[in-house]
Amino acid sequence: MNFQKLLLQSLTWRGVYFISMLLVNVFLSRYLQAASTGIVYYISNIFSFSLIIVGLSFESGVTFYASGALIQKNKLIWFVVLWSFVLVALVLAAIALYFHFSSGAHEVLDNRYYYFGVTYIAGLFLTNCAAALFYTQNNFLLPNALLAAWNILLIIFIPKHPAASIEEATPILDAYFLVFILQGISICVAYLFSDKATRQFALPVKAELKDLFRFSSLAMAANIVFFLVYRVDYLFVNASPVCTAADLGNYIQVSKLGQLLLIIPQIIASVIFPRTASGIERKELNNTLMIMARLFLQLYVVVLIVVIFAGQYVFTLLFGETFNAMKLPFIILIPGIFSLSVLTLLAAYFSGKGKVIVNVTGTGIALVVVIIGDYLFVPRYGIVAAAAVSTVGYTVNLLYILYVFYKDYSINLYDFFHWRKEDYTWIKNLLLKGK
Repeated sequence: MNFQKLLLQSLTWRGVYFISMLLVNVFLSRYLQAASTGIVYYISNIFSFSLIIVGLSFESGVTFYASGALIQKNKLIWFVVLWSFVLVALVLAAIALYFHFSSGAHEVLDNRYYYFGVTYIAGLFLTNCAAALFYTQNNFLLPNALLAAWNILLIIFIPKHPAASIEEATPILDAYFLVFILQGISICVAYLFSDKATRQFALPVKAELKDLFRFSSLAMAANIVFFLVYRVDYLFVNASPVCTAADLGNYIQVSKLGQLLLIIPQIIASVIFPRTASGIERKELNNTLMIMARLFLQLYVVVLIVVIFAGQYVFTLLFGETFNAMKLPFIILIPGIFSLSVLTLLAAYFSGKGKVIVNVTGTGIALVVVIIGDYLFVPRYGIVAAAAVSTVGYTVNLLYILYVFYKDYSINLYDFFHWRKEDYTWIKNLLLKGK
């Protein structure tokens, strides 16, 4: 399948899934309101960071070795299934250790931490790894249709009226976290039954395991640093004396909208990574990177204009009246989201080339900038400062990656930003070839 047709299929079916995620976010946020939404997403953020560590970013190793046919795919899927049990044991032990030294983050939710942790972390691990295997087979329909279907079922059960308290919301929260493990199990089962050969039980041999752990460990280092660059500001906002629980909810919602704007780059990256790892179509990949960077720049100019003139109305309409402090932080964050969009593509490119160290170095530099900036300014200026510091950090990261890309491949960096009429022809051809 040619690259453009593959890219369009990825955009279509992963787009369906991400739209369902947006709807879950909207319905859940309106139900919980800003303060409770902040609590739930803050907890989820901690679990997401934990997943990077206990999951060892195996989805990156699985993608790399499956794309290059370096490890048989049935070995990889069965390894993922077995590691999920190891992961559950690690999560339970970590939560028990946490409660041994702490009373918890929120009294009402403390007794559900074990349930939330296992369902969320194990579910996402299985989903990420099994979806990665599907993508290496150019199958974007089945995994994303399954994920979207579970999200739609969840939306049906979310009440329309806002919850009076976090206590009242606990049954819906139980369902919200349950969906993650159901998604993970269903997508793994679907992969095992997608090909008779994958059902044959086998595990990587010692040499293969060594390679898998080595590559995934490097990816984990990159993901840890990147995660901190992108979300360490939550900790500073949560601890800031000038920020309320509602401010935290508003800021996390701004961040989640930023993540939604990264959907298209992430979808494209899911095609670029295995394609780069397989070593084919390098010239077309390089050209696509530059075209997408130019298109993203135009897209975010439009988004910026819309938010300036209609942001307050749109945000409160979607999420409810308690989300009334999103506009200014989001405006400030938009240039940073553009930087992240281009970074997502370049990071997938370098990962597919086996040069994960480039991503680690760039995000490491950005992390220093973000931590220093958040420490100095967030305690005094709150969520506005958090957004500004993040934008600076993301931009510094992009500049470093572009420098390495230019040095290694002699690409004219001006081509990443100079708008061209031919880009619209490229989109037209993409749509035509995808039919």
